[in-house]
Amino acid sequence: MATLLLFIGACAPPPPDQPSPSPQPSIQISNFERYAGAYRTSAGITYVVNGHGHLLNLQDSTFRQLYPTSVPDRFTIGRVFAIASPREADIVFRIAGARADQLTIKPVTGSTVIAARLLFKETEVRVPVDGAVLAGTITEPLTPGPHPGIVIVHGSGPGPRIDYGIWVGLYASLGLTVLAYDKRGNGASTGTYPGEGASDRNLEIYAADAAAVLRFLTSWPGIDPGRIGFHGGSQGGWVVPLAIGRHQAPAAFAILVSGPAVSSEQQQVWAGFSSDSAVAPTVPPAEMDAVVRSTATSAYVPATVLATIRQPMMWVNGAVDRQVPTTVNAEILRGLHHPNWDIEVLPAVDHGLFENPSGLEPDQAKATKLAAGLRDLLAGWLARTVGVSP
Repeated sequence: MATLLLFIGACAPPPPDQPSPSPQPSIQISNFERYAGAYRTSAGITYVVNGHGHLLNLQDSTFRQLYPTSVPDRFTIGRVFAIASPREADIVFRIAGARADQLTIKPVTGSTVIAARLLFKETEVRVPVDGAVLAGTITEPLTPGPHPGIVIVHGSGPGPRIDYGIWVGLYASLGLTVLAYDKRGNGASTGTYPGEGASDRNLEIYAADAAAVLRFLTSWPGIDPGRIGFHGGSQGGWVVPLAIGRHQAPAAFAILVSGPAVSSEQQQVWAGFSSDSAVAPTVPPAEMDAVVRSTATSAYVPATVLATIRQPMMWVNGAVDRQVPTTVNAEILRGLHHPNWDIEVLPAVDHGLFENPSGLEPDQAKATKLAAGLRDLLAGWLARTVGVSP
């Protein structure tokens, strides 16, 4: 599957890239780390920028790619996610030292918006695990603690922490301490990279790593050890339950986004109907669901572990996900009858959380936003579950 959204990750290995829907200028800067962070306006609107130059408005879920200009620290955005023209606005960052401290949005029409960087404490850490040392960053609010915490667990692929900057900014802006780490064998982490495939062996390795990272966070100064949980995206939907159920990670909660509750064989069958989100399926949805249900499983069966988990969980899946069979997924989750689980199916939302009615990866570039109300959905659930104030 071609990369759907860098902060989500994928469930399956990628095929060759799909063609873009229209010509796009190449992005010449290698990363956007000096600009990455959360910014808030005087009206309380929060914007998040990640290290790949994605700009998210947490209030209305609009999501754009930043395109460099000939002027340093000045960018443009288009009217949709990843097509630069026609231009919607200029984005200007004010630099203070090594990083930006202010974001200014100058739309083609409408009023200028100014947002100041939210200040967090960022600490580089190293977490010893079996056969590796995982490099991570702890991002802490400067408000009085103790704070609840959350560990970001990867989807498939190499999984450097830069890929998860949107989630770091979102959760830190809600008052959580966030730990994002490089997957073993990637970034600054040592050890051998097991690979993308969702084999039983690979999932167990990643689950053991995730459990170790969460245990590390429980002893961090200023943390409330009884209010630490996981965020898992895509393949993380397999990893997080294993970390809790088999590796005894002391998680108080988990948020799983685009995560599968089906087996890897069932997920691959579903993804095959769209050639891994590349083309529209030719089989009716009910028939596809029936094939998924009847697919034999010889590997890890998620429901066996999910049935043992008692912690509160929120599952957020898109109704037009071409990687995860949302209907069958929801049937499995609801069939477990966990009263403290919230199972959300978002209409017209794809695997990358884009509002994208086709669910196809090539159409993501033309999307204008992520799922409407995403920030409020997560903030409200966290407020009820761990006492975070939205």
